[in-house]
Amino acid sequence: MTRGLHLPSGRVIAIGRYMLASLYLLAIWIDPSQSIRTPLETWMVLGSYALFALAVLAATWSNWWLDARLAGLVHSMDIALFTFLAFSTAGYTPPFASFMFVLLAASIRWGWRATALSAVLLTFLYVLAGLTVAKTAEEFHPFAIRTGHLAILSLILMWFGINQWRSGVYVRAREGLGEPSLYESSLVNSLEAAMQGLSAGRGVLVWRENDSDKVEALIWDGMEITSPELKADAFEQRPGAPFLYDLAKDHALTRDQNNDLRGSSARTLIRDDAAVSLSLGEGIAIPVTTAAGHGEFFLENVSNLSADHIDLGKQVAVDIATYIQSYALIRAVEENAEARSRVALAGDLHDSVVQFLAGAAFRVEALKRDQAMGRNLEADLEQLKQLMLQEQGELRSFIAALRSGPQIELAELAKNLNELAGKLSRQWDVSCKFSAEKGTAKVPSRLRFDAEQLVREAVANAVRHAGATSITIRLRAQSDDLLLDLINDGTRYPKAPERDAMPRSLSERVRMAGGALELSRGLGLTKISVSLPLNERIQ
Repeated sequence: MTRGLHLPSGRVIAIGRYMLASLYLLAIWIDPSQSIRTPLETWMVLGSYALFALAVLAATWSNWWLDARLAGLVHSMDIALFTFLAFSTAGYTPPFASFMFVLLAASIRWGWRATALSAVLLTFLYVLAGLTVAKTAEEFHPFAIRTGHLAILSLILMWFGINQWRSGVYVRAREGLGEPSLYESSLVNSLEAAMQGLSAGRGVLVWRENDSDKVEALIWDGMEITSPELKADAFEQRPGAPFLYDLAKDHALTRDQNNDLRGSSARTLIRDDAAVSLSLGEGIAIPVTTAAGHGEFFLENVSNLSADHIDLGKQVAVDIATYIQSYALIRAVEENAEARSRVALAGDLHDSVVQFLAGAAFRVEALKRDQAMGRNLEADLEQLKQLMLQEQGELRSFIAALRSGPQIELAELAKNLNELAGKLSRQWDVSCKFSAEKGTAKVPSRLRFDAEQLVREAVANAVRHAGATSITIRLRAQSDDLLLDLINDGTRYPKAPERDAMPRSLSERVRMAGGALELSRGLGLTKISVSLPLNERIQ
């Protein structure tokens, strides 16, 4: 809501000018002796200024374009009135109020540089008036004191201008944005927040992702959102300051690098085909550029639209760009996490189901040879059946564990690995022994799966590629690490003529778990030492 004292600065300046002129007229009417010159001459000048102030107030009340275009001329007239009052009045009507008004108007409209120039000029004119009017040193003394007052007030007002004392009471976009959420559209939220921040009744957003030819357009009238089709060449990246536009009158207003207002043609900034497709009329355009893309907000039906909104639009652009950039970062992190989860899950299925099927195929081939030799296979088939049922149960446990608590006891992990070692002994028809040191460490559930799949993979590789007949598995916790030793009596693994290379399937899983892998060989044995962090995993 922009009611009460929430008025555009141009309108406040115009109202203040008229009130000040009326007050001067009232003062001269009550006490004509305040005029050094003839009362008629003073009445004519002040009356003309009051009419001029009223005309400016009426003409610029709802016309931001005219207010901006007349600002320099009206400022000159204010300085002229100050000069007249300095030469023509005395007593309680010296031009202090006019001095303050001129500097405040300059500070609000143009900043501290214009305030400083205006202060220097007004102070010089006042000293000149004192030198002209005063005939003796005593008569000039009040002018000298008042000149010091003017200088002090000038410095204070320039300080306010430099430190951007205007608070921007309209800006509420940051509150409307909130925290980025992947369950909501960042563009829709940004458009809604921009409309809320500038109290707009209608909002349009044109957006293009980087390295994309597709242009996305959103129109929100406060009730529903529509997405009209817009040609790719109808929108061009236009970085820079926000600008006011009135397409019917072909007016556009912005600020340059020196913060000076600059007028131009609206149709040079907004193409006709885009204006027709988006049904643009009058409002403010706010360009926004981020690392993810670039676009432009068009906010219309803005209450009390004025040049003030250009500065407010800059702040809105910064807030929205930060929000969209944060959303893109969160989305990238989420996609990266999902990708890692998919890779880990694929590895888990490979190391469990696929390896079990490979082992089952290995046993079936052995049973076929036994059948050819006339052996009774009933016991072996029953054992294979039990292994398959056990694998089915472990797969269900794997799925259930994904939904369970984040940590398990070290003893529970040791129990699971011991059962797994027995199963692998029967599956691959090898000696697979397990041992574990006692401890009180807590093991993350994700690390439990990593340890189990590392054992599966190590046993399968040792049997299939190194011809191992005996595998020893050792588990212990030390400091902040979970240590796993996998020792087999097979040949060099993998079969490399020059050096022992790390098993790729094992090293990849260990890397994703944030751990370390070391392979050594001696006395006819191959030892793989795995260290996995018990704390948060390093990705």
